[in-house]
Order: sequence, then structure tokens, then C-alpha cells
Amino acid sequence: MFLNRLSGEQKELFLDLCIHASKSNNDFTAEEKQTIDQYCEEMHTEIRYEEQHTLSEIAERLVQISSEQDLRMIVFETAALLLSDNSYDDDEKSFFDTLTDRLGLSKEQTDDIIAMLRELSDIYGRINGFVFG
Repeated sequence: MFLNRLSGEQKELFLDLCIHASKSNNDFTAEEKQTIDQYCEEMHTEIRYEEQHTLSEIAERLVQISSEQDLRMIVFETAALLLSDNSYDDDEKSFFDTLTDRLGLSKEQTDDIIAMLRELSDIYGRINGFVFG
């Protein structure tokens, strides 16, 4: 939704971030790969499933080159990826908390992001139920 606004370097770092996020609970699901595929299509980048940088390197560089708005977009889209398989386990929560802390977002902001994405998922479910029900 927001990824086309990122610079080339931000897009590559975001893709690395997505790969780390998907592997955070040792279960890189088909839904997560599909979401990464969609992100790559939106960003006009080549699809890959192997990270090129560590999480520390990614976070450090994103903070250096990104505005606060960019970081909020990146975190929002990362959270959407984590929720894409309808599972948000303790390992994924821990990963997300670590990431958002390194990027300088508050606990309240991250809780709001997860709540908004869950509401959005519920609305899409209701729409699908109406259309296909």
C-alpha cells in the first residue's frame, strides 16, 4: 500500500526485514511468501527469500536514511506480513517488539498498528462474506 514511496535502498532493506520477520518463528509460511511476492511486485523489485543483511544492520541503516513517516510505513507493512498467515505467535511478537524498539516506535504505536490491521482483516472478511456469502 505504501511501499512505492520508499527509495531503492529502503526497498531492499525492507525486503530483508520481511525475510527476517517471516523466519522469526521458524515457520516461513506460503502466505508470508505470497505477501512478500506482492510487496516485491508493488516495489518493482526482484523476489527473493534469503536476507542479505542482519536485523541490526537493517535497523541501523533504516534509521539513518528514513524519515519518521517512512519508518511508520515500514513497520505497518512488516506487521501486515506477520499477520498474513492469521497467526501472531510469541516469537513474532518478540521480533516485532525488538524491531520497533530499534526503529524508535513506542509500544502504544505498535499496539495501534496491530489493532488497526486486525480491524482491517475483519472488515475484509465481512466484505468477502457479503460478496461471496
